[in-house]
Amino acid sequence: MIPPDIQPSHPIDFPDDEVREKLLELLGLTEVPAAVDFTSEALEESQEGIRSQTISYANSLGETVPGILMTPLDRAADAIPGVVCVSGTGGSAQRVAEHFYRSEDGTLIGWGRELARRGFCTLAISAKGTLERRASIDDWAMEMKLLAPYGRSQMGVLAEETLMAARVLQSVSGVDTDRIGLTGMSLGGNAAWYAMACAPWIAAGVAVCGGVGSLAESIHHGDPHRHSAYFYVPHMLRYFDHARVVAQCMPPRPFLMISPTRDEDMPRSGVEALRPVVASAYEACGHADRFSVRQPDGNHQFREEYFEWMAAWFERFLIRKPE
Repeated sequence: MIPPDIQPSHPIDFPDDEVREKLLELLGLTEVPAAVDFTSEALEESQEGIRSQTISYANSLGETVPGILMTPLDRAADAIPGVVCVSGTGGSAQRVAEHFYRSEDGTLIGWGRELARRGFCTLAISAKGTLERRASIDDWAMEMKLLAPYGRSQMGVLAEETLMAARVLQSVSGVDTDRIGLTGMSLGGNAAWYAMACAPWIAAGVAVCGGVGSLAESIHHGDPHRHSAYFYVPHMLRYFDHARVVAQCMPPRPFLMISPTRDEDMPRSGVEALRPVVASAYEACGHADRFSVRQPDGNHQFREEYFEWMAAWFERFLIRKPE
């Protein structure tokens, strides 16, 4: 492993108002179009008051991104908010769109459908990096190696796919284009917070066990076998760590982190290094209540109470518009 006192080669200092632009460059994130072409077809007869449709669209690498759009049928006349739901590595759009329950292996299933039952239009996607999308871990690593010389990254494509899903939601009849949220678990949590940092038009976000805290702390005090190469954005620590990205790119938009104290994907020290920096940024813009970090005792698992925290956050800031 690398020495704990290593410093970035040629660290770069630059103004706070350029953080988002630099993040986009590091991710190699191409411009997300204002409208996304997608195909759709009915998936099932309406159940639990939800109409489901399969959708698909192509990312900038020409890969197909599959998803399931869930729209509540019993809704008020006013436009409703939309939420993009991204699973962890072992999940998929199908698992996020099933009926709400916990499986025998402890995985929380159907949380995207449950959000739809509570009044949101939700779009679950099988994002880049999920087992459904990658042939093998070796192919996944090879792709990362071959993308790097082009200034592209898998994290950037993951964020791109998430933002394209948000554009799809904006095109759905009856969805309020100004009230789009992002959320996800694990890999999906990374998708949510990186995408939100890149796109100021996203209204709110929730990252569940989403690897947000400190990339440096993860490298030196985390488990290097937990993450594949996508997590380690090239050159990032020459410019900033997670705290500066979140502090400069999120406020005043509502952002919730659910970061268990024993989450194997991010050391507690990383979360606690980020927390005061970001809290200070939200306080400075007069919206201290729009940032929250939940640190329950536990490991890398999506519990029912975490879902309730997520749902309450979106109900507060998307269904009831913040002043």
